[in-house]
Amino acid sequence: MSGTMDRYQIQRREPLSQRIYREMRRDLAAGEFDPGTKLGEERLAERYRASRTPVREALARLISDGLIERRGNILYPVRPRLDGLAEYYDARALIEIAGIDRVRGGQAAGHDPVVLGPELERWAGMREVPVAADIDFALADEAFHRALLTASGNAALAEALAVIQKKVRAAWFLDYPTPGRAEMITAEHVAIAEALLAGDLAAARASLAAHIDDSRRLVEGGLADGQERPVR
Repeated sequence: MSGTMDRYQIQRREPLSQRIYREMRRDLAAGEFDPGTKLGEERLAERYRASRTPVREALARLISDGLIERRGNILYPVRPRLDGLAEYYDARALIEIAGIDRVRGGQAAGHDPVVLGPELERWAGMREVPVAADIDFALADEAFHRALLTASGNAALAEALAVIQKKVRAAWFLDYPTPGRAEMITAEHVAIAEALLAGDLAAARASLAAHIDDSRRLVEGGLADGQERPVR
């Protein structure tokens, strides 16, 4: 029996590359690596107590996530840049507002409660029990905005937003350390989802536009002030 349980526990154990990926993703979001830090496999293997192979696998995933970039033959944390950020925010606003406008225009009967209901429940729970503004919060934030578009009946819009999110993910991390920002984001998500499910599209549209503008202002302000990475 003991042998069976041991095998069961081994099967359920988190793969080493997954642990390294998760911990590196957290550290990158928290600003533990300066933008000019060379992310060499040997050094990272020592830091995360592993061999180079799982480190290499984790790095490949982080490149795909848009958190690490290759310059020549060397890997570095992605450095958030102000150049081009306004264009991405413009595109984000157009895409997200289009999801509501297609419902307002009759292209969809309404926002799908099967998609949006669980998101509302999740964020309402986070409003009652606040969570840390960490990488998991950031990814949940991204998922919420994609869910709004999926609920509008156009999965292609959600896919387009995912591309933008990846492009500027490192810059968006500058939004979260602002004091009280996580609580504000949470409350705004709840208000937007409630308005959409109630069919109050005008209120939801105005709230979503203001929500995106607030994020843009904070991120652009952080970059303009020379904050090239989130506050630890």
